[in-house]
Amino acid sequence: MDVLKDITLIQPEVVLSVGILASLIVEILTQRPVKWLVPIFSIIVLAITGFYVITNLYNGGEAFKMLSVSPLNRMFDLVIILGAIITTLLAWDRDGEHHFLILSAVLGAMVLVKSVSFVSFILALELFSFAVVGQIALSRDTFGTEAGLKFFFLSVLASTLIIMGVALLYSIFGTFDFKGIFIQTLITPIFQAKPLLFVLAFTLIFVGLAFKLSAVPFHFWTPEVFQGAHSSVGGFISTVSKASAFGFLVNLLYLLFGNIPYVWGEILMWMGAITMFVGNLAALAEKDIKRLLGFSTIAHAGYIMTAFGLGTTGAISGAIFYLLVYTLMTLGAFAVVNSVDERKTSLEYYKGLSKRNGLQAFLLLIFFVSLAGVPPTAGFVAKFYLFQELVREGEFFFAIWAFLNGVISLFYYSRPIFYAYGFEPRYEVRGVLNPAVALAFVLGFVGVLYLGLAPSFVLDFIRGIFNP
Repeated sequence: MDVLKDITLIQPEVVLSVGILASLIVEILTQRPVKWLVPIFSIIVLAITGFYVITNLYNGGEAFKMLSVSPLNRMFDLVIILGAIITTLLAWDRDGEHHFLILSAVLGAMVLVKSVSFVSFILALELFSFAVVGQIALSRDTFGTEAGLKFFFLSVLASTLIIMGVALLYSIFGTFDFKGIFIQTLITPIFQAKPLLFVLAFTLIFVGLAFKLSAVPFHFWTPEVFQGAHSSVGGFISTVSKASAFGFLVNLLYLLFGNIPYVWGEILMWMGAITMFVGNLAALAEKDIKRLLGFSTIAHAGYIMTAFGLGTTGAISGAIFYLLVYTLMTLGAFAVVNSVDERKTSLEYYKGLSKRNGLQAFLLLIFFVSLAGVPPTAGFVAKFYLFQELVREGEFFFAIWAFLNGVISLFYYSRPIFYAYGFEPRYEVRGVLNPAVALAFVLGFVGVLYLGLAPSFVLDFIRGIFNP
């Protein structure tokens, strides 16, 4: 009966696992002229998984003593699934194995955000990482192969650091379970029980996660990988990868290291402040749109880290809303890149875009204005609630710092818009807008404007997770 109860708790993951296996069969049976059946099937699987997440949103408990299911991590699931659906639309013309890898990475991400044991965490992390490496490498060209190798080696390095940290924690506490470690630290204060080993373990795990979050100084891989990867993969790493990493970070910091918030809270806030500054500063000189979006990812990770470092209920609910908004506007921006040209990513090719491809130029304007946090877009609302929470908690320095970084970002986000509307066309670039990318545009556009003009419903829903 306990096994059945555990399986009931993870119904969405079970449905997704069955869908992954079925997608392989669909891929094998589908002939090339009708290969569009594979992405359609993938979207159906993701939609059904999302339905099960919503219907089981308030069912909580612990499954198999390794996964903690709660409304909070189910919210991360919804962001992950939304990002994966839009990513699948951007990858519509890719081979069937690409969509299999997207579904596999989503399963890894969903397990990751519920992991309360280092066993399930490491397994989920490796599933996710190798699925993303496969997506990058499937470009089958020099740029894609190079980007895939870079991501692979850095992922292995990050995983190695995390596993070394986990091994040290096990040597101290004799368990991989977050709850077991937390209870032991309540009995014996952490810094009295092998303090040097604990500090080293904490550092190794935190550094490994910082690689996944693109946090400074472990951010350098992001623009390089984005430049070589397909836009759908860049968008997936920007959004789904970040949502899963932040989702696990909540479990790690609040369940495992919950009795030393004064340590990791300050670290996260200062690292977030430095990360947003470095990301914004580096983007100022960037003239490749994919690399620019890579530095944008770094900067936005800094904003979200600051919110999680603050640690209040309002800050975490605001961070989840920020992740939702960020997913919509970033994938919308990558959809523009996809529909203009995958390989002609220099901003020189975007000169006069409004005269060649008026729709893409308009959507570029909307998504980049939202990324900059200009009203009345959703990006403004997300940043406003973050700044408001910082001020409410008396963190005036970080509020002013985040605001100044938002001002800096206006300069580089306005550059593609200026190129699109302020120049005559210099190069002939034939933009292709297929129905799948058009649907991705609709989802991004409607989401960015709706959450900018009427965010209260979604914000109240997220807040209700913490105060049902």
